[in-house]
Amino acid sequence: MPVSHTLRVKRRLGVAALLVALAACTAEQPAPPKFEDTDPCTLLASGDAGSLTGTSKGTRACDFTFDSLTVRLVLRTEKFADASQKLLSGGGYGAVVNDHPMTRRCTDASGTVTCEGLVEARDGQLIELTVVQRSNDSNMVGQTTQGLAAKALERLPVTS
Repeated sequence: MPVSHTLRVKRRLGVAALLVALAACTAEQPAPPKFEDTDPCTLLASGDAGSLTGTSKGTRACDFTFDSLTVRLVLRTEKFADASQKLLSGGGYGAVVNDHPMTRRCTDASGTVTCEGLVEARDGQLIELTVVQRSNDSNMVGQTTQGLAAKALERLPVTS
């Protein structure tokens, strides 16, 4: 066999081996987690709003008990504009948390403030928060709601 033919065969074998190696490396990479697979109980932690004294997990939701307030966090898949309409029509208003649009509404009933917040993590991926605290200052509880939304956004894993 001529030397040039042998070199061409070796090159082809080398390229084929390289392609097989690249395919093996690509196949070993785990896919990013899906938003639907995210554990909502991992998105808030002790220190976010005082000491965390307990959590309770539901379907796509987690209830957190801190020192002086409770939080229900729900992960939803829905268009932000559609989902926020309920809050806006009930007296809510828009905000921005770390460049993410948010809508929130707070109500005060007998010294207990309830703030509902909805923040768009990504297109069609929402974090809903309901914060309940014994207080007469709905603005303070609203700020706490926005702060908790920021923490949840920071901890939300990069998903597909």
